[in-house]
Amino acid sequence: MAPLTFDDARFLDVENGKVAYYETGSGNHTIVWVHGLPLDSRSWEAQRKHFDPRYRNIFLDLRGYGASDKLPPKPSGGITSLYTADLAALITHLRLDKPTVVGFASAGHVALRFAAQHPDLLGRLAVINGSPRFRRGEGWPYGFDEAGIAHFTHAARDNGIKGLTDAVLQPKVVFADVTPERAAELDACFREMSYNAGVETLLGFFNDISLDDDRSLMPAIKVPTLLMSSTIGQEVPSGVSLYLRTNIEKARLAELPGTDHFAFATRPELVNSLIDTFLTA
Repeated sequence: MAPLTFDDARFLDVENGKVAYYETGSGNHTIVWVHGLPLDSRSWEAQRKHFDPRYRNIFLDLRGYGASDKLPPKPSGGITSLYTADLAALITHLRLDKPTVVGFASAGHVALRFAAQHPDLLGRLAVINGSPRFRRGEGWPYGFDEAGIAHFTHAARDNGIKGLTDAVLQPKVVFADVTPERAAELDACFREMSYNAGVETLLGFFNDISLDDDRSLMPAIKVPTLLMSSTIGQEVPSGVSLYLRTNIEKARLAELPGTDHFAFATRPELVNSLIDTFLTA
């Protein structure tokens, strides 16, 4: 099975641009995969290989990433609202019947808001290290403090996309659950995706998405929800998933023992097995 390339992309006209998506596999049920920062649809390769024989798979490049158009300047309502609108437009355009939506990290955040605001457009939700809020604040001890955000924005200011990518893919923070050889492979692959996205796209998370606070929306999620939480990942602490488990009515929580932030790539057999069980339960 050849890896996805931009040549495989199809395009959908959306407000102020185009989004790229990819269709693979076959089956009676559809899974929509939404990547997180700093990646694109190509990062789901282990999931595509596993699920293609039994499911129709749709992979979305969020605006700014992959083959999609760049982010428009100052989108109305913020970047998360833009992303949820693009996801709704894609599902509607393809006439998908109650698909499962899977989101990772920053796209897990997008998927959570999408599920709360568009309950009629999905049947199930799976979130890997997603959060309703990424900055610490009153009553919320998780995520980045101001110094943590500044670490990334200063890296971008001083060294552009290389500096920001170095900060996001710090060896001491990610890939701690794989061999050095595998870590180097993933770093090279993810780094290429990050460079393709560019500094302004990545800063869209730190300057915009990280300001969101969607905690009040979580009780509105009524679809069956699988929450997957990495136990050694630093970006989204386990306490976030415990909060989501408490505030989403039909949620089940699966802790991923000994896994780091990019669990879908570092421990795909575990993540794929959990999603398999969730889909057939």
